[in-house]
Amino acid sequence: MPVKQLELKNTRHLRETDKATGTVMTLGNILAQTAGLAVDADSGTVVADLLGVCNQTISVADALIRVLYIVPSDEDTFLFPTSNNSDATHNGQAMILANATEVNNTGTTSATGIVQQVEPYGDASDKLIIGKFLTL
Repeated sequence: MPVKQLELKNTRHLRETDKATGTVMTLGNILAQTAGLAVDADSGTVVADLLGVCNQTISVADALIRVLYIVPSDEDTFLFPTSNNSDATHNGQAMILANATEVNNTGTTSATGIVQQVEPYGDASDKLIIGKFLTL
């Protein structure tokens, strides 16, 4: 499941950046920057490398070298899939990513976290949280 912005705003800020030729991009994936190019974020992504959320799907056949992404603001909330069952006791915790589509909600705050949980979404077994990106 991709990451989804909960409330689409007229003030939503979009940017475009370079990506490597032949790199597939998927709508809703979290993007980071490596060597000046957009890539899927992963568990090692830190706030300084975070770009935002991919706003388009690009296949290899498209041969595009730029990708459009959503730049999150402090007020934006997103629906994030999680590695573990959601839990209200995790509210306010800073979490790292498991991969480009999933937050690693371990139950402890991470010094290198990039997503802060606001609250669980749905049943705990749905493994979904409402969260926001920490300051970019």
